[in-house]
Amino acid sequence: MKVIKFQTFLKLITDLTFAIVLLGIIAVISAMGSVIEQDEPISFYEENYKKPIYGFIDSNFILNSGFNHIYVAWWFLLLLILLSFSLIGCTIRRQFPLVKNSKEYFFKKEKNSFQLLPFSIELKNSYYLKERLVGSIQQLNFYLYQKGNSIYGYKGLIGRLSPIIVHVSLLLILFGSSCAAFQNFKAQEILPKGELFHIQNPLKVGKLTSIPQLNIRVNDFWVEYEKNQIHQFYSNLSILNNFGKEIKEQTISVNNPLRYKGIDFYQSDWNLIGVRIKNIKENKIVELPLFPLKNQSKLWVTWIKENEKIKTLLIDQFQNVILLYDEKGNFIDTLNTGDKFENNFLILDILSSTGLLIKYDPSITIIYLGFGLLMITTLLSYLPYTQLWIHTKKNSCWIGSITNRGKLQLEIEFEKLVRGIEYQQKRKKF
Repeated sequence: MKVIKFQTFLKLITDLTFAIVLLGIIAVISAMGSVIEQDEPISFYEENYKKPIYGFIDSNFILNSGFNHIYVAWWFLLLLILLSFSLIGCTIRRQFPLVKNSKEYFFKKEKNSFQLLPFSIELKNSYYLKERLVGSIQQLNFYLYQKGNSIYGYKGLIGRLSPIIVHVSLLLILFGSSCAAFQNFKAQEILPKGELFHIQNPLKVGKLTSIPQLNIRVNDFWVEYEKNQIHQFYSNLSILNNFGKEIKEQTISVNNPLRYKGIDFYQSDWNLIGVRIKNIKENKIVELPLFPLKNQSKLWVTWIKENEKIKTLLIDQFQNVILLYDEKGNFIDTLNTGDKFENNFLILDILSSTGLLIKYDPSITIIYLGFGLLMITTLLSYLPYTQLWIHTKKNSCWIGSITNRGKLQLEIEFEKLVRGIEYQQKRKKF
């Protein structure tokens, strides 16, 4: 009884329909994961999902069911495992036998077996008819086998192999996705120019991931403007070994990351953090912190006191230009780095910081490979697999053919083949 139940279960999960339904369920759940924000704090869901969506999707449903971290939820991983077993089972039970049978040659010798084919015809036998048929069929790229007066041919075997590779590509995608759930991390670092840092501000870390100990230095940072608008911003980074020797150096920008041992360093943001000013009288260098103005993009302000009077420094963008105002808010002057003001202060530098987004996901290569194979083999699987038989007797010759798809194309090829042979026979008579 247990053996029967197991065989029934095995038959169910290796059925192609079951695999398609399971794939559909996973696709719907994955789509929900792109709609419902993932890996946010509990307070986020309690605040944003107070009112149920569709009458049941609220914060309690999301948190209790694991929809706040779908891709690492046990039930989602179980669905991926079931789909993997289903694809492997379908491949072993259905696809391998199809390919094996497709490569095996067998000959038809009876008139009835030819009449059952969708395309068949009886021709009057003549000298060298079989040879002319073989020559014409070879031009159609058929693989031919001959035994006595019988010939068997096939073409388009790649169409039979492609579904197997489709399953392999899906398994690669599933394996890569499962690895991504446990082997990954994402970190955000805000760093001033010249800083030497280690990755220490992770936003997300996979359960089986340890953050690597790398020495990274921000060599420089600058912003490129075009028509007074930000065109691009850049950071020059260096990877150092434990002895301070540079291993790799690269200038990164948006969509142009530095990649080292599978870790990507993306340019994500930037900020101004201070102004370095020299007090000429006291021969002292001070760093004044910059404060961003609310509701203003890339606009900073700071203040400096001299003789009980407060001067306001306003910096718009990162173009080494500083606007100077008095304590009443009246505009005084436009300054650049290297300029003096109030006969006592010298502007040395505007201090900037770069925002780096650091990602590690070793499964990306596997997933891309899987999707690449899937796109290619999905197209190849639509190629027709065609079989052809010939059997000659004393006074007659039977020709028949069948295909799994592309019947119109086969009909045209079959018609051309027959008409070509008939034309050659007529010419031979004359």
